[in-house]
Amino acid sequence: MAKKRDRRKKAKEAKAKQNAPPDTIAGKARSAAIRKDYDTAVKLFTQAIAEDEKNEKLYANRAATHIELSNFEEALEDAEVCVKLAPEWHRGYYRKGVALEKLLRYQEARAAFKQGEKLAPEDASIKKALSEIEGLLNELAISLEETEADNPDNDRFTTMVKWMKDGGCKFPKLYLKYYSEDYRGVHTLCKIPANDCVLYVPLKYLMTNEVAMESEIGKAISKSGYEMRSEHSWLAVYLIQEKHKAAKSFWKPYIDILPDKYGNMPMLFGDVYKKFLKGSYAITMASNRMESLRAEYDGICSACPAFRKYMFLEFVWGRLAVITRIFGLNIHGKKTSALVPYADMLNHITDKQTDWQYDDKRKGYTMITNRAVARGEQIFDSYGRKCNGRYFVNYGFTIDNNFIDNDAVFRVALPPNDPHYGMKLKYLHNSPVREFQVPPTYSEDVSVLSENMKPRNMFSFFRFLHARDKELMMVSSADGYQIKDINPISIRNEIAVLKHVQEVAKNGLKQFPEPLHVDHKLLKVNKFMDMNHRNCIMMRCGEKETLHWYIELAEKAIPLLHMKWKDLKRVAAKCHQTPTRFNYYVTEVVVPLVKNQK
Repeated sequence: MAKKRDRRKKAKEAKAKQNAPPDTIAGKARSAAIRKDYDTAVKLFTQAIAEDEKNEKLYANRAATHIELSNFEEALEDAEVCVKLAPEWHRGYYRKGVALEKLLRYQEARAAFKQGEKLAPEDASIKKALSEIEGLLNELAISLEETEADNPDNDRFTTMVKWMKDGGCKFPKLYLKYYSEDYRGVHTLCKIPANDCVLYVPLKYLMTNEVAMESEIGKAISKSGYEMRSEHSWLAVYLIQEKHKAAKSFWKPYIDILPDKYGNMPMLFGDVYKKFLKGSYAITMASNRMESLRAEYDGICSACPAFRKYMFLEFVWGRLAVITRIFGLNIHGKKTSALVPYADMLNHITDKQTDWQYDDKRKGYTMITNRAVARGEQIFDSYGRKCNGRYFVNYGFTIDNNFIDNDAVFRVALPPNDPHYGMKLKYLHNSPVREFQVPPTYSEDVSVLSENMKPRNMFSFFRFLHARDKELMMVSSADGYQIKDINPISIRNEIAVLKHVQEVAKNGLKQFPEPLHVDHKLLKVNKFMDMNHRNCIMMRCGEKETLHWYIELAEKAIPLLHMKWKDLKRVAAKCHQTPTRFNYYVTEVVVPLVKNQK
């Protein structure tokens, strides 16, 4: 009875402390927290604590405010001080449990909630928190038991998981699922809500460019004076060095789970797969990539004797490991690239489920869900919008239903019989040939990296090629011709452009042994030797579909350019109401030309 009286007395005292008058610093802090001005609340609670360092309620309230600001480490520190000051007060354990749960330390969170429940069995918030954390832990235990036998690489993976957990990495709701030798994915052990942190990797476990450059081989290359052609090479050479160190390397558990070979990468394809890519720009793109790697390797070896002990194919392995797994991070205000264990095992989906960043407050990489994910569902990241050519050559896969971002190559030259050949050649800096790699659209909403990948720039160049007499004056400026900024000039010019684009597209299709309908049939039947075979068909299919789109664009747009405005009005109205890629071209190009013709 005496203990109960003491608890009631302390509870009354605590409530009196918590309900501080509004004109005090503590009262102002609580008011700021209530109106969700958490930054101000933290500052005011800190001032109040400076005046009353033994007031556990101030620490509890600042902990709650830190949680709202996602300052979970600071929240945990305050909660632990609160518990130390008032070990018989249940709210301190509740705050501690919440902070630990946010830090993905679920077992410790359950222990804190249990302690709080002992002190206040009827407290609804503690009962709910404890029930939820116990349900989660039970579900995770069952799920782990179900999945333990799924992975033939379980020993290597288990070693890496232990290595990461020993270093403070947190990913309790995730597990790795094995599909085939070259294909794995990350799945959820339980239902995960939106805005939930599913992965935390501290800075020590991020293999950054800076780590690579400060390594033994990194310093040797820097000292040699060699300038890397690609920043990815720093991580590649470091990976090779660490792989050779074997058990002596800190990174061995991570390196052991990296693929031994990259048989899905087009640059390493043999004739078996290359025959399926005949006519595709992927062959040239992959060949260029291999030549670039050879030049980088030879350059490093020439300048840095310490690197010569490593073979070219090892360097290729390192570069492929990097390009297929790299993350761009901003660490304490400095942009860098990094390999992030576990995070780099997520597969791609266009509509990503996660957002990630380096969190300066937590001093590590965090991955947060941006929508709810069901139990057992594969969890994805996004590599960004890209054409299948970039997915294929850079990462070794293709994706279905990627039509709007797929592309094809258009190689075009200034015709030698052009009446203004000499003048145009001068403004082309004596380079009469241009190559464009463009998606099937006229819109500027495209996933492209460079100027030669923008459809409008291609059309601009074609317009320059077909400009005549006074039209050339219209596209000129004091600085000469702006080749990539030429808007539609005239109906005559645009018809010539469309016919030329159509001709180039038809010639592009002739480079492929099989027509498009053969690819569509193969993909429908879906019986391939392996994923490499399917990816080859997907790659060339995307190119052919793009070329066909430009052919059809000319077939449908040229008749409209011949119409009078009074006849085109109704068509234009429908095009304006229904947004399609063709209708966009009609609205942006055909309508202004026809409407303004004299």
